Amino acid sequence: MKKFFTAIPLQPKGKLGEYYYKTVDNEKLEINKKISFPILSAINGYVEKGEEFEVVVVLEKSENARYNFEIFKTQLNEICEDKGIICKAINCIEIDTDESVSYHLETFQKLIEYTNEDDELFLCVTFGTKPLSMTMKLAIQYAYRIKRNTSISCVVYGKVDRTVKPEKGYLYDETAILKLDEIVRVLADRKVENPAKIISNILSL
Repeated sequence: MKKFFTAIPLQPKGKLGEYYYKTVDNEKLEINKKISFPILSAINGYVEKGEEFEVVVVLEKSENARYNFEIFKTQLNEICEDKGIICKAINCIEIDTDESVSYHLETFQKLIEYTNEDDELFLCVTFGTKPLSMTMKLAIQYAYRIKRNTSISCVVYGKVDRTVKPEKGYLYDETAILKLDEIVRVLADRKVENPAKIISNILSL
């Protein structure tokens, strides 16, 4: 099943923007609709009409996050209605404001519990603290490595240019960074001393 992972942002009420995000390098992320959550562009682009999918959200225990979570659910429902797709479940992982390693390990464990064999995984790394983003990336990589026939199709990142008025949003497909991590691990195991050309050739495929 297609599963979409994201963190809910912490912007105060009224501060979470909506943008017509411009796709930089992946046409599937193109969406002709104002959204606040870049993961919605992946849902819009990768889920086919009539298809079921699941969402996994990491939600900090705060009023701002809970408020923004309601906006997320509203925008998700609009996309489901527009495309005729079915969100089978929104799985919510609530977390405290804690950046300790032990707490991120707990979050990691909860994340991988929502992955299964034959899953197609998607991740948004736009929101959340840097350690949380790392934890989420590690979780889907772990699932990819140990679950049979599980794949990672897209890692999306949304950037907002606040130097212009009106502000503009851009969507980037960062999946190649995860592929790079896998490649580096293999090349290091084989003790390749000049990996740059090999990495460039593989990523261009």
